[in-house]
Amino acid sequence: MGATGSTAAAGRLARLSRAMMWVTTIGIGLIVVLSVVGFLIPDWTRNALLARLGQIGASLPLTPSTRLAAAAIFAVPVGVMLWGLWQVRALFRDFAVGRVFTEAAARRLQLFGVAVLVQAPLGPLTATMLALALSLANPPGQRFLLVTFSLNDYFALIIGGVLVAVATVMREAARLAEENASFV
Repeated sequence: MGATGSTAAAGRLARLSRAMMWVTTIGIGLIVVLSVVGFLIPDWTRNALLARLGQIGASLPLTPSTRLAAAAIFAVPVGVMLWGLWQVRALFRDFAVGRVFTEAAARRLQLFGVAVLVQAPLGPLTATMLALALSLANPPGQRFLLVTFSLNDYFALIIGGVLVAVATVMREAARLAEENASFV
């Protein structure tokens, strides 16, 4: 591939990166708004509990204080997700302006990988914390301890690990390239 092909590929990457930067920006905004609204509307809170806890979520009390507890518990994985999306948004911004093979770009990819990796244990932990917190007001014998693990948790573990490993290699390659460039 000649210089023209390389320039065309860089242009395609820049266009894709600008589009993905907007997609992540809009996604971040929607996640924030829908997360807040989701715990202000009881039916949406119930749907979130059903999605995370299954049928047990239908039997848990849904008072203003339990909705606040659920929101606080959900805030942790949502916060990690937002932090990861912020990193990948910055990565796309770098790509859009031609900063591709840099240590900073590799670091952003690595941080995004960490966010994905951390989601793996947060899935089961969130479900456990929700069941405990929301059934705490129940009488003894009617409290719930729930431990879940899904394929999504497993995939987050594997994909996050791959991203962290690849980004670590990219960071070292970028560091070596910068070091070699300084010798010239």
